[in-house]
Amino acid sequence: MAVTVTRQGTEILVEISETSAASATESTITLGVQKFRVMRQICQVTAGTAATVDPILARTAGGSGINVIVENDTAAATTDNSVSGGVLAYSSDGVVYHKSTPNAGADNAISTEYYIKVGW
Repeated sequence: MAVTVTRQGTEILVEISETSAASATESTITLGVQKFRVMRQICQVTAGTAATVDPILARTAGGSGINVIVENDTAAATTDNSVSGGVLAYSSDGVVYHKSTPNAGADNAISTEYYIKVGW
């Protein structure tokens, strides 16, 4: 699994490339900022047993409930979620966690991108 975080000014691009991904596979993303807005979340199955993904971004490992920042509504082979103005988020240590949550198998290749703006 490879996680790449690229920052230019107030814009952050997070690229995640997963192989052998299963429903419990989780990526740790070090943003390095506490306050940010998630502008767009894109997640796609590129190979493997799974037919769909149902991504989630959280501020804690295994995050649920109040710790969820962005959660996809309907599983699909490709999900693309964007919010005008972004989703406000806070992480005390500048770290967030991503799960692609494929619907089957542990042999999945999945590509994910997050577009993030620093600050509120």
